[in-house]
Amino acid sequence: MKPKMSRVNRWLVGVGVVTLLTLTACVGSPSLGSLFNRRVTPAAPADVSPKVAAQLRDFDFVAQSLREAYLNADALDDKWQMTVDAERLKIAQGDGDEARLVESLQKIIEALDDEEVIILPPAQSQPPSGGSGAYSGIGVLIDLPREGKDRLLVLAVYPDSPADRAGIKPHDAIIAIEGEPVTFAKRAELIPKLRGEAGSKVTITVRTPGQPPRDLTLTRRPVEPRSPIRYKRLPDTNIGYIAPNPTQLSTMRADTANALRELSADRNIDGLVLDLRIIRGNEFPLDEMLSLFANGPVGAVQTRSKKETIEIIGKSIAGSQEVPMAVLVSELTSGQAEAFAGLLQDLGRAQIVGTKTSGQVAQFATATLPSSRLRVQFPTADYISVKNNSWRGRGVTPNILSAAAWEDFTAEDDPHVQQAIHVLTAP
Repeated sequence: MKPKMSRVNRWLVGVGVVTLLTLTACVGSPSLGSLFNRRVTPAAPADVSPKVAAQLRDFDFVAQSLREAYLNADALDDKWQMTVDAERLKIAQGDGDEARLVESLQKIIEALDDEEVIILPPAQSQPPSGGSGAYSGIGVLIDLPREGKDRLLVLAVYPDSPADRAGIKPHDAIIAIEGEPVTFAKRAELIPKLRGEAGSKVTITVRTPGQPPRDLTLTRRPVEPRSPIRYKRLPDTNIGYIAPNPTQLSTMRADTANALRELSADRNIDGLVLDLRIIRGNEFPLDEMLSLFANGPVGAVQTRSKKETIEIIGKSIAGSQEVPMAVLVSELTSGQAEAFAGLLQDLGRAQIVGTKTSGQVAQFATATLPSSRLRVQFPTADYISVKNNSWRGRGVTPNILSAAAWEDFTAEDDPHVQQAIHVLTAP
């Protein structure tokens, strides 16, 4: 049986190892503790070239970083060390070829058998203060194809973008670009095909749940990848609904607090549905969001060596500490948003509704290699609930588990919202 391709393999195949090392990068990266701020300069054989010596420093930096902080210490066994030694020898005996370092890093990461350990390209320079992240394209936030799902799933549509003007909605799937089917195998090629020079055209085939596919020709134009937080009172109820903006996680707490105030401006809501179904990644402001809905000890963070209580200083915004709430999650939900849902679930503070989450939840560190500026991300801590539950590798199982995936329905016919309303209004 052919072995399953890891996330590291899939990413490297899509990008290409040489391209990976020649990406434009900034030399600064956020502080991640003394482990990653220091510059490790291990001894290299005296007769190697400067390029090989630099690769050895990078390789040793990654190996030592994993030894000191990687969460799964048991994986760093003698067998793994043999792989490290073998790959280091290949680098030392090489000619400094750019692909050699990436291939050796890939080998020692694959030996951990942990898809959460990944190689990332060099960090890109951020726009100047007040600058824009605008690009020229059609204006959608997407989920890339997954194994068995050959589609680009539209998660959000940016206001007044070409996609917005064409009537594309969240939950839609792009199944072909210029007549060529979207496939998992070519996932790395898809986003560049949607982007292009302003004024150029692209034809896509779009499938809306429950409807036949249709072809749309869009004219690319500059797009600002931002959209406002969505909130409203659900029809025929006194239940508020808030869907944070998946592209503005840094302002999520403030945006959610403002939405709570607006929803309760005339009268307090009787319940709240917080929609985290398309919130992904490790930038979710966990403590800040918990402070709106919980107070006191809510769980713990477990590293290799210690367990620290998560203590929240709560603040009620328009009754947020007391309002009955349901949190919507899906198979797309990942990162700290999963911890948020799981911690509140085990506290008995919220009912979780939707589909099982991805299980890609942990605290992560990112080691920036001193020479190539490649980055290696790996888990350093796990979240533990008051019931001693962990969701890493397993995901959060909703109280109300739905058979319908997020991409199976439209916003107008959303079974998860209806299930949440039932939970919050049931006697």
